[in-house]
Amino acid sequence: MKIFDCPIIGRRPIGEFINAGGGIGVLAEDDPAKARRAMLFGDGTARTKREWWYHRPSQLWFVIERETASDTVLGVTLASGETR
Repeated sequence: MKIFDCPIIGRRPIGEFINAGGGIGVLAEDDPAKARRAMLFGDGTARTKREWWYHRPSQLWFVIERETASDTVLGVTLASGETR
């Protein structure tokens, strides 16, 4: 089982989280059709991504900055704005 070491709520099984996507920044796209495709389908480019994640048991929303090539978490921000 994959474990996510969240600096805010501690080590939790990844199954407790829902990845709600990387729409952050996509909505600022000038071309609405391109923004819609990016929001729905994303792409396979390895890069640093900012994504919305939801933790079901605690009902907390997070913005997680993640390097997709290595699946390394670079930063976690609680939806209230608190950074850890």
